[in-house]
Amino acid sequence: MKKQPLWITIPVTTAVLLALAGCGGPDSSTASSENGSSPATTVGEQTQTGSGGADFSNENEAGTQENTTTTDSRETSGSKANDNQAATGQSDVNEVIQQIRNQLTMKKASIPTSFTLEKGSYLSAVIPSNTADAFKVNFYATTKPVAINDASLTASGSKVSVLASYEVKTYKDPDQPEIFPETDLKDIPDDMAVDLGHGIKGMSEGAAGSQYLTWQEGRWTLQIRSVSEDEMNNPGIAKKMVEYLESHTLPVPKDKGYIKVEYPSGGKSVHVTISWQDGNKIHQLKTDQVPLEALDMAVSVKS
Repeated sequence: MKKQPLWITIPVTTAVLLALAGCGGPDSSTASSENGSSPATTVGEQTQTGSGGADFSNENEAGTQENTTTTDSRETSGSKANDNQAATGQSDVNEVIQQIRNQLTMKKASIPTSFTLEKGSYLSAVIPSNTADAFKVNFYATTKPVAINDASLTASGSKVSVLASYEVKTYKDPDQPEIFPETDLKDIPDDMAVDLGHGIKGMSEGAAGSQYLTWQEGRWTLQIRSVSEDEMNNPGIAKKMVEYLESHTLPVPKDKGYIKVEYPSGGKSVHVTISWQDGNKIHQLKTDQVPLEALDMAVSVKS
């Protein structure tokens, strides 16, 4: 593998079936985290329940798995949805999503609709840019209901937790090499090949004090980078991502999609960037949530 940011395309066995359908399969199950925080609840417009999660820690450290549940506005209504939210202390996420949509200027704007919130947390948002050609939404987890674009969310010294940022921009040429670097995974040397399950093979490489693991699923390229001395279990994290995407479908890139998972020194935090082309637009989601929670947000994106 070349020593440059990497991206993914689905395994040969899966590509035949999914080349025109993006990455993953029909939404069904599996979503959780191992970040050692209090129990979380995934709330939004998409049904995904189960257990599992991406490793968030060093392979020598044990994480704590958390169960997740989901409220789906398409399958729950009336008292059932209200009872679920009251029981978990969640705000009406679907209402927040609708309020954001009502304010966006771009026609048929797509945004994430599912978020993993700790028990007793609420979803809010700020829209820092909003035009017909581009917009950005910052999502926050608050301890009480807060109106979108409320000044308290961005006030100096604010300790409100940022869940994710989501941005869509229109380009004359959406083939941006700094966002979608070229990656050649056609002939992976045997000593660099990693079996990630489901017929998917990744390429492991060390460079400049970092460890990289890169693989492809359909039109998507995925890469995990960690600091070599941290001895992170990159293959273990990748396998859980691959397993998740076997039953959950990412947006279909036209033509490229790239997922970058970066663990800074120490391996106690993570930065995930998910980017994909959609005609002359580029969608980009950034979050410091664990990889499976980041994937869950991307899977839930819809207009």
